[in-house]
Amino acid sequence: MTKLKTYVLVFTLFLFVKAHAQDLVKVEPEKPQAGELLTVTFNQKGSKIPDTVKKVFINFTYSNFYEMPNRLPMQKVKGLWNVSFKLPFYSKYGSFTISDADKIFVQQPTDTSHYEFFVYKDGKLIEGNYLAKGYSLSAQNRKSATYEQQQQEWFKKELSLYPNNYESQLRIQNYKMKTESGKAKWDARDKALAVIEKKFRSNPTFGGNINSTTMGYLIIGENQKVDSIRKVVAKEFPTATISIEYNLNYLLQHKNAAQVVDSLQTLLKKVNKENENAYSDAYDYLFRHYVTKRDRAKALAYYSRAIKGDTSPYHWRTYHNYVKFFEENDMLLDSAKKLNTYILKNVDKYPTSVIRYFPETGYLIGFDEKKAENLKQVESELKAMQGILSYKLGDKIEALKWLDEVRNTLQSKELLLKVSDTYKQIGNKAMAEETLARAYKVAPFDANIERLLKESVIASGGSKADVKLKLAMLDKEWKATHFNDLEKILLHKPFPDFQIVDRNRKPLTAADLKGKIVLIDLWATWCKPCIAFFPYLQVIYDKYKDDKDVMFVILNTASGNTFEDAFTWVDQNKNFTFPFYFNEDKKLSAKLDVNTIPTTFLLDKDSKIRFKKVGNEGEKAMPQLDAMIEFLKQKK
Repeated sequence: MTKLKTYVLVFTLFLFVKAHAQDLVKVEPEKPQAGELLTVTFNQKGSKIPDTVKKVFINFTYSNFYEMPNRLPMQKVKGLWNVSFKLPFYSKYGSFTISDADKIFVQQPTDTSHYEFFVYKDGKLIEGNYLAKGYSLSAQNRKSATYEQQQQEWFKKELSLYPNNYESQLRIQNYKMKTESGKAKWDARDKALAVIEKKFRSNPTFGGNINSTTMGYLIIGENQKVDSIRKVVAKEFPTATISIEYNLNYLLQHKNAAQVVDSLQTLLKKVNKENENAYSDAYDYLFRHYVTKRDRAKALAYYSRAIKGDTSPYHWRTYHNYVKFFEENDMLLDSAKKLNTYILKNVDKYPTSVIRYFPETGYLIGFDEKKAENLKQVESELKAMQGILSYKLGDKIEALKWLDEVRNTLQSKELLLKVSDTYKQIGNKAMAEETLARAYKVAPFDANIERLLKESVIASGGSKADVKLKLAMLDKEWKATHFNDLEKILLHKPFPDFQIVDRNRKPLTAADLKGKIVLIDLWATWCKPCIAFFPYLQVIYDKYKDDKDVMFVILNTASGNTFEDAFTWVDQNKNFTFPFYFNEDKKLSAKLDVNTIPTTFLLDKDSKIRFKKVGNEGEKAMPQLDAMIEFLKQKK
């Protein structure tokens, strides 16, 4: 058979497979608009998902739906699976796959593409859809050798509809900067800089526009100019709100507090109704300064102005921090309680997830699948603070009412310690010790809490044996609580084939993992949350490093890192003693469905993925990881 015939046959087969896959999934309407209901229907028969799978999900692999979950359960009606959801008002392009709960069986048009939909207005494709399609290739086909070339075609397609699309222009010029040489390379850079300059000059004092300018410099790799743009604005437009904020930020970094205070008081003489909000950081600094100086009158005066400055969804967190600050400094406690009461009455507005700001949409609060649970915790913290403040203000009866209500639900170790201390001051030693015990169950790796608990048991007449018995009982209780939760999130996914080497380039094999509980943590040297997670991971490693049934694989993903990058960093950070490895399989992240690092996996003794944790949860992660390891050790 000739090469041409072979190519035609393979291409024909590709089109057939893709067409068949598309028949299995239907998106309606064909030209959806933002704000409309979009329905996805899936025919399981003939798909990659066997009939034995009884729960099916749609997984968004690329979208800008910040307020929605990244996967939705589908419902089976008359033999077909379907799901409907309202497109947010800011919607653009979206891509998705369909799978079972553990993503063992994934239905998509081809191995290198996902299902997708574009968003229209009055039958016309809105700006940004083809741009987003280009970006989505990082999720759909990121390991393709022609990935960047494919992106360029979509960026060009975006410009054919919207010739002034800012990001598409920059992406195209940046690609030329990377692939061309000589004069062509420098011409591309000049064109990119001209695009950025035009964007900046279109509205130089608008914060959203400055963010776009900053993004432009990042796109073309000229990161050194990111900070300079605000200097330009501050110099050319000194009276603009954003310039005032920039100059204030620079001033507030000065280490001499007295000089800062003098400068701020001089600066605040220029405040008028039009620019007052720009000085909110100045009021904040001064009120905090006078709180620490115990100057009640001046602190209260600046506090009343600071609290009006933030009108974003962030302000509930700001208020919460003000209350904590007052309580910690034993100042303006009546104002603190009044503010805490206000937050408590509006706790349903408290943001529990990431807040994003976009010039075209305003503030968007990200989806939080545990919002109800997280709001309950915020509410418990606010009630605990009400109790602490009530006691400090002399109302013992009200204090006990609040503290008794939350002492069994509170999960903040800092507040539990304060509640325990309040009970102790009231004279209820038994309740103080009980609250300390709860603090220990929340943060069992905290040496200070363990010390305080030991001292409390001894002070109550207990022996060292009683202390040991108490800690053993509490360890059993907190692990049992975690075990109940772990049963609900248990995965059943085999760990894929891999190409992993240690620092001597010796391959890690499947046989090395067999029969062990394996903790695999994915990281990179440029990933700050990954590095910040290492101290907590080190504590868990130290506990299990001599356990022959437990293995640690701290795995550099090779994303943006070479082997040399990884182990140069390791050699420079010898305080982390867990074993480091390097990934040589470019498709491993895709196989593991990893889009964010750090991501941590726990494998059982049969090398099946049982738990997956995304992100750095800090101290909170330690008892979770410990419980996961113990849980898997007990599983037969």
